[in-house]
Amino acid sequence: MAERALFKGVINLIIKQNDKVLLFFRNDGFFNYDGGWWVLPAGHIEQSETAMHAAIREAKEELDIDIVQSDIKCVHVISNLASRTESFDFFFEVAKYTGTIRNCEGDKCANMRYFTLDEIKNLKNVVSTTRIALEGLSKQQFYSECLKYKSETKTK
Repeated sequence: MAERALFKGVINLIIKQNDKVLLFFRNDGFFNYDGGWWVLPAGHIEQSETAMHAAIREAKEELDIDIVQSDIKCVHVISNLASRTESFDFFFEVAKYTGTIRNCEGDKCANMRYFTLDEIKNLKNVVSTTRIALEGLSKQQFYSECLKYKSETKTK
């Protein structure tokens, strides 16, 4: 009999400004290889915490904004077997928030910017799960799989 999986959970926040999506440039820990990677604001789900509550908590911790459950929606899930811990990655679209977005994790995040989906397609060093989820959303797919991280070497 196969061993039961011990998956972790990760939440990702999709925050839009007009037709652009907010990305962080992370160059710490896991994200420091190849000089850093563009990612959606994200964080791990803690023990005894729902994905929804993790999204609300991480919005405050990473961006200093307040969101409520009725203003966020899970729009994509990735079964991520490429991560060191194997995880389910939940992507929440934030419809509304209060506060002003700021980078609360300057020790981990060197930059944050809004990009169009076309700009993201041509951007160097976008982490695979961010690419997969945004591409899936553009095709109105709710579920994807990430079996292997790809080194993205686009030209920008």
